[in-house]
Amino acid sequence: MKVLVFDLYGKFAHFRKFYTNSSSLSYSIPPRTTAEGMIGALLGYERDSYYDILGVDRLNIGIKKMGKTRKIMQSLNYIKADSPGKLTFPEEHTQIPFEILVGDDEVRYRVYLHHEDKGIYEKIKIRIINNRPVFPLYFGCAPFSCYLQFADEYEGIWANSSEYEFIATAIRHRKIKEIDIESIDGTLIKERMTRDFGKERVIKDVDSYIYEQEGKPLKVKVNGEYLHLSNGENILFM
Repeated sequence: MKVLVFDLYGKFAHFRKFYTNSSSLSYSIPPRTTAEGMIGALLGYERDSYYDILGVDRLNIGIKKMGKTRKIMQSLNYIKADSPGKLTFPEEHTQIPFEILVGDDEVRYRVYLHHEDKGIYEKIKIRIINNRPVFPLYFGCAPFSCYLQFADEYEGIWANSSEYEFIATAIRHRKIKEIDIESIDGTLIKERMTRDFGKERVIKDVDSYIYEQEGKPLKVKVNGEYLHLSNGENILFM
């Protein structure tokens, strides 16, 4: 199995938690559905047109956090504009707390990608190597532009082990038999995220993911198979 590896990076990010209401809280890593949307933009798919082509059964995505991030809270003025005139002279507005992800220099993630369709995989690969997305890429919302950087392409083989293994990417909770807590030199984060969409953006699957706050690999016993790459890394898809 060929696995395409590339980085996404930018100055700021906001990946809205799907269960928040009045406050726009952010995940620390992009959910799989957010990464799926970015691949859709890369290929030039229109909104809501790619859920089958890039669904969880066809597009495999693993995400590794590349460094420490922190969150800052800002207040945004939202206006109710049901006509063009109210954009200039709004009658109703409210302030919403809005959580923003920042890093010391940048916010960066490493993405591991495989598509079951070789033709689509090659299209994604060409776009990433040439840094030519069809539509601009954003870290969660339009003000936060992000950029591509091709890393490499590796061969991956499925492996199974009853021993502890280091996993580089965020791990689905159900894929963990046991974590070696003593090996962790940092902070574990567990977040519940959307995993797959259906028509009209109806959520089809939700799962919990565990990762280290700075993106350090976790030493775990994996429930089932994991993917061993030719560069020596072990990964799991989201």
